[in-house]
Order: sequence, then structure tokens, then C-alpha cells
Amino acid sequence: MRHFNTINNEDLKMYFKHSPAQFTRDMDRETLGLALGAALYTPGTRIDIASKILSGAYRNGVFSGLMSLIICLEDAVADAELPWAEENVLNQLKQIEKGSIFQIIDSPILFLRVRNAEQLLKLVKKAGSALSVLTGIVFPKSQAENLPSFFAALDAASEAAGRNLYALPLLETKDILYSETREPALKEIHNLLQPEVDRILTVRVGATDFSSLYGLRRPVERTIYEVQVIRDCLTSILNQFSRAEDGFTVSGPVYEHFSALNGNWLSSKPEQVLWEEVQLDVLNGFKGKTCIHPSQISIVNAGLIVSSESYDDAMLILSESQHRNGVLQSPKRNKMNEVKPHLSWAKKLAAQAEVYGVLNENYKPIDVLNHMRAYQFTNQL
Repeated sequence: MRHFNTINNEDLKMYFKHSPAQFTRDMDRETLGLALGAALYTPGTRIDIASKILSGAYRNGVFSGLMSLIICLEDAVADAELPWAEENVLNQLKQIEKGSIFQIIDSPILFLRVRNAEQLLKLVKKAGSALSVLTGIVFPKSQAENLPSFFAALDAASEAAGRNLYALPLLETKDILYSETREPALKEIHNLLQPEVDRILTVRVGATDFSSLYGLRRPVERTIYEVQVIRDCLTSILNQFSRAEDGFTVSGPVYEHFSALNGNWLSSKPEQVLWEEVQLDVLNGFKGKTCIHPSQISIVNAGLIVSSESYDDAMLILSESQHRNGVLQSPKRNKMNEVKPHLSWAKKLAAQAEVYGVLNENYKPIDVLNHMRAYQFTNQL
């Protein structure tokens, strides 16, 4: 797999100083967590998940650029439909296993979002080796009380799958949102997750569930950072889980609005606000984002492309860190680079550049986006 894989080699050289690198689900945890980018949710009630994967539909048209797909058995499925949805998901996984999915180039990395540990254990008994097509399990509404049972169920799922599956804990409960319980709850969760860090691909956040606890819903023209009670909670989550020494990757919350494909990228209000929110995500330390519509995929992933100037600064800092520290003049001679305080940033940016690429100096992410829009228009399924 490779980000922006619909761009041919000639155009890659035009847009990118360093092209995005190939990656697989079996690469190292930290790079894979970063590479997930835009993670698209699909309801467990869909009967075409396996057929779309096996036919390559998730690699073309509106889905081009999709690297990670989360099959959801939680909020996306009505309670009355749950028994049928469980059977459908089992059937989809078995079809994918039978179709030798991982011999197919550029298939999205698959995850399953369950409701609770008990449901996961029930699915383990019925799915068996079909769980091997998954890369991880999303733990919804993660709290100190349920994390031990989730990890125990993950052990059983990994044994059935014949491979180690990752945990993707999702933070979205009231004890994390309410100010009087937030810091103790986050600390307790962190204490439980830190020993398991090598099994945790990303820590995810649920801004929609947070908003519902106050009866709030942001309109299309507002980013989540303008909903101050949610912004404060996101800040606390980042403060606890994005510390450089801990090794967690934290993924950004969903933006609930989208628009149909028409015209160039960022020509509609939903796309413009999503792009603004993605910039704020990256600025604050989120890597990647939950998505609920294919039109969001390319926008989220493009937000992680590295500029030539930032890359040159990072490379200078990394090279000089081997034998000196102190202040360095930036290659552009427009900012101060300090080896010690900027070293952690430089290491993270280098990893990001490896996965998402580095633009040539005269190009911007919008140029890549518009190229991909043109591809989508000519490859509608």
C-alpha cells in the first residue's frame, strides 16, 4: 500500500520531492499507526463489504486513497439489527478470508469495532481463523473498568486469528468529558494502557459522543475546536497521551458533515471546514482522523503531507543532533532551529514524511487533492 497510490510515477515526481513510501499491516507499530490516516467507518449491516474488498472497489473511484476501514457493530448498528449484523460481519470476514485478501494489492487495513468484550468473545468462537483478516479491534467507551476485559478478549481473538491483533481504545465517556472526573480518569486509563503500549495501534477519541452529553451538535461551518467544552477535553487527552516519551499515536475526531463530488476539492463549505479542522488536528498533535464518508478521505490524508521547508528543517536538526546541539539557522533563513527542543518534533516529522511524502517547493496539498479529484471523476464505480 502507498498513500496517494492513484498518482502515477511521473506525476509523483512532479508533486513530490520525496514520494510516499510503501507500507503493509505487518510493519512496525508506530509507523503503521501513523499510516492509517483517514479511517473510514462502515456499518456492520452492509452486505457488500467483502465483495467490495475482493473486487478492488475500495481502491478506486470515491474510495481511492482509503488505507483503513473500520467495520462497526456499535453505534452504526441499531439494537434491533444487532443479531443479524453480527452474523453478517462473520460472513463478510469468512468471505474475505476465503478470497485470500492479503494477496490483493492496496486492500484497506481492516478493523472491527465491537460493543463490549463479551460480544468480541462471542464473535471469536464463531469466526475462528477468519479474524486473521483483521489488524485490530476498536474498544469503544474505554474506561479503567472495562479495559482489562477488553484486553483479555483481544488475547482470545489473537489466538483464534493466529496473529497478534492491535487494540484501538476509544475515549468517549462522560468521566473523561466532565471536568471534575477527567484528569483522574485519564490518568487511570493511561496507567492501564502504558504497559500495553506495544499492542496499541492508536488511541481514538469520540467527539460526537462527547457532544451528546451536553446536547450539542456543531453546524457545518464550525470546527470541533470552537466547541469549547469539547476542545478542553481534547486538550487534556492530548496532554496525557501525545507525550513524546510514551509512544502513543492519537487519532482525531470525526467531522460529521460532507458533500458530494462536484468541482474541485475544497469548493464546498463542508470540505473547507474539514480542511481547516485537519490543519488544527495536525497542529495540536492528532495524526489521522475518523471519517464517515469517502469524500473526507483524501482531505484528511493530504493534511499530513510534509512541506519541503519543514522537511529540510527536520533533516538539518536530525543531522546536527549526532554531533552538536544549540541554535541552527534554518535553510530558508527565516526561523530558529534548536537541536534539543526541536529534536522530538524532527523525529516525528521524518516518520510522517516517510509515510505521506514531501512536496516539491512549488506545490501545495491542494494540488495533490485536485489531481485526485480528477482521477475520481474519471473512475466512478
